[in-house]
Amino acid sequence: MRSRRRLALPVLLLLTVAACSEGTTPEPEPSASASDGQIAAPTVPGRGQTELPTVEQQQEALASAGESTEAFAAPLDAGESEVGQVADVPAGPYLLRVVCTSSDGGPVTVTVAAAADGTELTSYQAPCVPVFQGGSTMADSDPFEVPAGAVDVGVTAAADSVVAVGLVAAG
Repeated sequence: MRSRRRLALPVLLLLTVAACSEGTTPEPEPSASASDGQIAAPTVPGRGQTELPTVEQQQEALASAGESTEAFAAPLDAGESEVGQVADVPAGPYLLRVVCTSSDGGPVTVTVAAAADGTELTSYQAPCVPVFQGGSTMADSDPFEVPAGAVDVGVTAAADSVVAVGLVAAG
C-alpha cells in the first residue's frame, strides 16, 4: 500500500505543475518583414550589416595590406563585368590581391590579360564575405607572369559586390 502512495505523489506533483504552467508560454509576435512576405538577413551579434561597404572602404583595406598597384575598384551588380587597366607594368611575377564583400557571399572572378594583344595571363575566383557577416574578404591569387606593358583587369561578380583589386609584385 505504501508503494502505491509513493508512486502517486510524483504523478500528482507533475499534474499540478502542468496545470499551473498551462497557457503561460508567450506567443511570438510576427515581425514587420514577415508580414511583408520578405525574409530579413540573419543577424550576428556585433555584425548584421545590410548595406555593402563603400568603394573607398575596400580601397582602404587594399592599401592597408601593403604594396600593391590598384587595378580595379567599383561596385558591381550580380552578373555584371567591368574592366580596369594598369599601364606600364614592369615584366615579372605578380599576384592579385582582391578585397571583396558581396550581398550573399558569391565570389568574383578576376581575369588579367595583356592589353596589347588580349592574351589571358591568369584567371582567379576570389571569395567574398557576405554582407551580413560584416567586413570584407582579402585573398591573394597564385603568382603569374606579366609581360612589360599595360594589363587589363576584368572583374565579374556572381552577386551584388563591392570589389577592389590590386596587382602585387611577387618577388
